[in-house]
Amino acid sequence: MNASSFLKNIVPALLSTLLLITPAPGKDGGNRSSFRGPLPDEQREIIQLMASKHDQLKRKVQINEKGYSATTTTDNKELAAKLKEHVAYMKKRLDSGAMVRRWDPAFAEMVEYYDQLDTLIRDLPNGIEVVVTGKTPEAIKVAQNHAKIVTGFTKEGNKAVQREHKPALGGR
Repeated sequence: MNASSFLKNIVPALLSTLLLITPAPGKDGGNRSSFRGPLPDEQREIIQLMASKHDQLKRKVQINEKGYSATTTTDNKELAAKLKEHVAYMKKRLDSGAMVRRWDPAFAEMVEYYDQLDTLIRDLPNGIEVVVTGKTPEAIKVAQNHAKIVTGFTKEGNKAVQREHKPALGGR
């Protein structure tokens, strides 16, 4: 095969293959491949820390007609810092289009509707405030369900973290 034939036949085929296997950009314009796969060990450790010290977390949730607002705080400075780190990481992961808790029906549903949610995170001196607004009636229900599940994590710790949760819109 000469160079001209190679350029006309093989290069276009290689380029189209690359386009098919290149991950799509997420909401943030980033590449979802950086967040694919299981959670990094440091995130698993943060989740375990928060679950084991769940009784040190204070969570207040206000469900509203468009979604919810929630504050999660603690007097434990290390726990507050880890909470902020975890929430920031999870937002980036979801913004990228990557899965979260694939095995949990409620989280799979939230990932499915995530592009219909607006999420605002504000750091507080001793925790975070999260405001989630749904753009559709279904997304609002999904957001409100998520708020209740996370509240369960803060109340029950590891017991709630380990179980599956019902999706807001029924089974898929």
